Amino acid sequence: LISVLLDVSPTNYDRDDAAMDLGLYDELEAEQTLATIAIDPNTDPQLADTCAQSLAEIWCRKDTLNLEVLRHLKGAALTVALAIIADRKPEWKSKVAESGIGMV
Repeated sequence: LISVLLDVSPTNYDRDDAAMDLGLYDELEAEQTLATIAIDPNTDPQLADTCAQSLAEIWCRKDTLNLEVLRHLKGAALTVALAIIADRKPEWKSKVAESGIGMV
């Protein structure tokens, strides 16, 4: 899945599915790869959203919020991640607010 997500060839239509599937894994390598793609300004916005969604799911499941990555998410990707966090980990609201990142 990681190699599929990292494949930037123009004919790779499976990247979004790979990003979604990686959200099921708690391994650090999966999280790091999703974060790399999600915060890259050259990433297609839809793919960044999917990566952000998977990251938020991993963080909630592992009960470990990565504020540094969250701070670098932009636009809809940030909105998606914050919505998942607000729904699944409302107790993180103050932690997110204190970091200067607004909650939805």
